[in-house]
Amino acid sequence: MFTYVSAGLARGETFDDWIREMVVGPNFVVKSYPRFCTRGYAFTTQKRRRSSTTYDAGVCSASGDDVYYGHIHEILEIKYLGMVGLRCTVFYCDWHDNTLDRGVRTDAFGVTSVNSRRKLQYYDPFILASQADQVCYIKYPRVRNRDDPWVTVTRLNPRGRVQESSEQEDPLQPSTSGNLSAAEDLTDFGEETVVHVEDEPLIGEFHQDPDSDSSSDDDSETD
Repeated sequence: MFTYVSAGLARGETFDDWIREMVVGPNFVVKSYPRFCTRGYAFTTQKRRRSSTTYDAGVCSASGDDVYYGHIHEILEIKYLGMVGLRCTVFYCDWHDNTLDRGVRTDAFGVTSVNSRRKLQYYDPFILASQADQVCYIKYPRVRNRDDPWVTVTRLNPRGRVQESSEQEDPLQPSTSGNLSAAEDLTDFGEETVVHVEDEPLIGEFHQDPDSDSSSDDDSETD
């Protein structure tokens, strides 16, 4: 890459500043961190894990059809010289052997296990932080008081992300109105039940008793 960019610059070609700085190479001094958060994961180094009650050092990374499982040994930040100030975070990992049935296996139930005593045969420890997924290793129960080298692999869900189910459940409410009965019209009254107010005799504010009139007449005649 450096040769290609250098030859292009000699021919008068132009390149972005970040490309010219990247091909020169990073600074030889790097920073090491015990913890790094990215994409909903909180990664820690295996050294920090020994003094913690939680386990965040398990990591896996896919390369084509191959999946590698391991532990984070160091978290390094690499910086490039120049005005742009490029930087990237890489994980220095200890990988388990990914050979099928020797270093990794999957049972009939889809549970993946790795052999904790077998390591990767060739040297390829570095991955970008963006290429890492977090896993947890769980030991099998002990059988006849001996340690089983095989441990199960459990992928962790990133924080802040909810795993949805692909199965569509039926709604609780009925989807049709076939069970609903027709509303009854309570405003249809019969003719005999209607009382016409105008047919009733009017009652004045001061009702005069007929007996009181006759008694008044009798009193007047007596006088």
